[in-house]
Amino acid sequence: MGAGGAVVIIVLGAVLLGFVLLAVVLLVASLVARTAGKNPRPLLWTGLGVLAIPVVAIGGLVVFAQLDSDPDTIELDLREPVRFSSLPDDGESFPGMRDYDSERISLVLPDGRSFEAEVDGVLISSENGYVTRISFDRRAREDGEAEALYRDWREGVGGAGVVEVEPDYSDHGRVRGEVLSASAP
Repeated sequence: MGAGGAVVIIVLGAVLLGFVLLAVVLLVASLVARTAGKNPRPLLWTGLGVLAIPVVAIGGLVVFAQLDSDPDTIELDLREPVRFSSLPDDGESFPGMRDYDSERISLVLPDGRSFEAEVDGVLISSENGYVTRISFDRRAREDGEAEALYRDWREGVGGAGVVEVEPDYSDHGRVRGEVLSASAP
């Protein structure tokens, strides 16, 4: 997360905290009004309404996070074995596999080189609780892009994986790559 994202979270947290504090003040004021023999209902209902705002906002964020659980970028360091359980949940129920609709992949290959690419999806396979294979693909959006991606990806993954091009896929072709991770302990 960038600095801008952290600022947004801090500001959102401060606003929600402000709503909670205002609700507490209104609820306490309703108790004071009740003990003074005045009608506490307007303050009580206003306090509960104000308190509902952060509750609904946080509940909405939790639901949204569950619905949009795929990370934008899959980041893995393959120099050491990666535990399958350390990966974000993808909401699917296939044992030993995670299928993400992520837009980018950022890998540190077993030989220490970095490989980054824009992708349409990532499939991660495992055996005995450790990641064994990372497959990714991208549909070309314009003429000649499939061949250029194929060359870039093949050079980028080197001996750590394989890259294939399907020139007849869709309108402009598709490139598929696969990288093997370091062996499990």
